[in-house]
Amino acid sequence: MTAGACVLCDRAGTLAAADPGWLLRTGHWGVSPHPAMPVPGWVAVQTIRHTEGLADLNDAEAAELGPLLSRVSAAVTRVTGSERVYTYSLGEGCPHTHVLVGPPQRELRGKAFIAALLGRDETLADQAAADRTALGLAGELSG
Repeated sequence: MTAGACVLCDRAGTLAAADPGWLLRTGHWGVSPHPAMPVPGWVAVQTIRHTEGLADLNDAEAAELGPLLSRVSAAVTRVTGSERVYTYSLGEGCPHTHVLVGPPQRELRGKAFIAALLGRDETLADQAAADRTALGLAGELSG
């Protein structure tokens, strides 16, 4: 796959001008609000260059991923107050290395929540709350 055919590569090019856009960008990774729906506290951690899975990461990308996921998870906890933060990466819907990170919502937990998120359950979406949370996360991640 070429970068021009990748939705996350295409999206990455527009995030610099978006609001809130990138919440954090390093030399190898970017953190942005969930790309498919505005679920408060949910973010995507994606490689800057096009890779299609963890096996494609170079040494620098791999070395940065663990500490970055820990940092993002801690920021999600502080901003949302959630005691639990989920992470998952499937790569089926979008073959670009990315990990989705965020808190469960309402009474949904575990596989019920992930199924609702993957199924694009609109009851999870709240644009205003997602935007407020994204701004809080950007502040937490900037330090």
